[in-house]
Amino acid sequence: MIKKFTLFVATFLLVVLGVNAQTLNNPKDADGYYIVKWDCENDTWAASNDFEVDETFTFAVDVTGTPFEDWLKATPTADGATRSLAINRWTGFGNVNGDSNRLKKIRGNIYGATWNLAQLATDMDLSLATVEGTQTYVFGQVFGFEYTSDNPGAGWWMWPDGMDVTAIDAGVGDGAIFRTAPYTGTKTGDVFYNDDYPGLFDASYGSVQGYTLACAVSTGIQTIQSSNTPIVGHEYYNFQGQKLSQEPQTGLFIDKAIKADGTTVSTKVFKPLK
Repeated sequence: MIKKFTLFVATFLLVVLGVNAQTLNNPKDADGYYIVKWDCENDTWAASNDFEVDETFTFAVDVTGTPFEDWLKATPTADGATRSLAINRWTGFGNVNGDSNRLKKIRGNIYGATWNLAQLATDMDLSLATVEGTQTYVFGQVFGFEYTSDNPGAGWWMWPDGMDVTAIDAGVGDGAIFRTAPYTGTKTGDVFYNDDYPGLFDASYGSVQGYTLACAVSTGIQTIQSSNTPIVGHEYYNFQGQKLSQEPQTGLFIDKAIKADGTTVSTKVFKPLK
């Protein structure tokens, strides 16, 4: 009964916000919901939203073919700012952290961030969301914002001209964007914070649990105690622990410095797009 009621409330909000719901260019799953999981290893969409409510995953939206595509290319309102997207969202069991809605460009018109919904929970009732077999439904709307090197919100709550403030609707009939996989409790993600990883926005943004850059979760690389001997080489890894053939020119990666005595030190490196 609770699930049905919360779904009704979310659908009602969709109607109040506007009749013409936002759409995305994300693929859809067999049930008609948007696939929002980004497959970082293969740099493409996952086959399904196979994550549970307390599992860490990279969330992404593709706004190709929507009014946001041209809005992102237009000159920012704030001096020296970069335009990006954010998403205001809530679940059928309550809200998640409102300070975790900014997304960053993955590539093209695809923007995303790494989330763990259970860690982001504010008044979201996890006692309901973590019942075996339960799926968490997520609702919300994309909006634009601008940021500079020292201001993560130089422009906020921005919309393309003529676009209504509407929610995203996959078209299934309940107003949801996506839903998680049925809960089993076997996929719980480790706790992480956005400031564990450099380059999300800037230090003034603060520390938010369960939220960081897209594809920036666990490295799988152990850092060995560094010695004072000279560095004789470097190895580079992505954040899935895979060795890279050369040093990346952009993005977030691990630089593993190898010293003459065989010890190593691993450092997280972020190179912004130029």
